[in-house]
Amino acid sequence: YLLAGNAGELAVMFIAALVGWPLPLLPIQLLWINLVTDWLPALALATDPIDPGVLTQPPRRQDAQLIDRALLKRIALTGVLTAGVALSAFAYEFYVDNDVAQARNAAFSALVIAELLRSFGARSNEKTVWQLGLFSNMRLFVVVAVSFALQLLIHHLPVLESVFGTEPISVAIDQLSKKYLHH
Repeated sequence: YLLAGNAGELAVMFIAALVGWPLPLLPIQLLWINLVTDWLPALALATDPIDPGVLTQPPRRQDAQLIDRALLKRIALTGVLTAGVALSAFAYEFYVDNDVAQARNAAFSALVIAELLRSFGARSNEKTVWQLGLFSNMRLFVVVAVSFALQLLIHHLPVLESVFGTEPISVAIDQLSKKYLHH
């Protein structure tokens, strides 16, 4: 979970630098992402109920690598997909409105939400969230819900907006109506 999340964050910053864009995330935003979307869900994931069929599976080979090719592929794929979502949000806002602050706002929110939702999928490599049960790890559910609420506060409390360099998030229809109907 942590390796894939950090791969996504690194890819966002690296690709933006390669393309020549301004930084898509501020240092304080990266710190927030690491604390809220990495640390708290990882702790909740550590308390995930043990799969009842775990003892029916054969043990790993003694010479098996801890990080094998399959795991590296999953980390890379997850990192690329997460970065793709965040960079798409950044590029859209950057090129449509020519506003770096809005583009950062979009990338920051997209990355946080993507990583919070991904924590549910990180519970198992074989079973879906629905097979495991969305509420079967209530700690994870609560951590994601509280983290999501805190993310919204960052965008709507002026003191937090100034600390994190964010702006209020509004519904796209509201933005379109302000942009095109009130001119």
